[in-house]
Amino acid sequence: MPPNNVIDGPRVSTWRCPSCQESVPRLLPNGKTNRIPVAPERMALPDGTVRQACARVQGLRAPEICYACDQAYQELLGTLVRPPAELGDARGDPGLNDTGLIGALLPIADQGTQILIFNVINEELRCTEIERLISFNPDRLTYPGSRGAIAPRIWALYEDHLAQLHARAPVPYHPE
Repeated sequence: MPPNNVIDGPRVSTWRCPSCQESVPRLLPNGKTNRIPVAPERMALPDGTVRQACARVQGLRAPEICYACDQAYQELLGTLVRPPAELGDARGDPGLNDTGLIGALLPIADQGTQILIFNVINEELRCTEIERLISFNPDRLTYPGSRGAIAPRIWALYEDHLAQLHARAPVPYHPE
């Protein structure tokens, strides 16, 4: 219960984010809308195998997600992940040959976001897992470590995604 000298602020109507399935405010504290349109290029890596796997996922795609989910998409897409049974800490253990890649995050209306994880099996990129965003274990995230340990196809997608992120990054302002 708040202290007696705190006055409740104005109420902001809520909406249900199709990605996290949470009831979130329609407006952010800065007054901007909390409904962010999701462009296809922000949902999946630009790869034919990834696009085919996305097309096989059933369900109506949600056109908007909340700000928090938008930030999660930005951070998770293209990230390396360890297998589900492998325990560890990304800060202590680098990725290995069985390292996968988050290739797509699909906001499915009334189901939440589905994460598509890809691995290389018999020299071929395949979608090996589809997991819900709200149940994804962040301890599975990992980092490259040594280049030789990760499958070349996964490594190439990872590097391409990093290059695209760096190309889109804003240039810092340096007054002279």
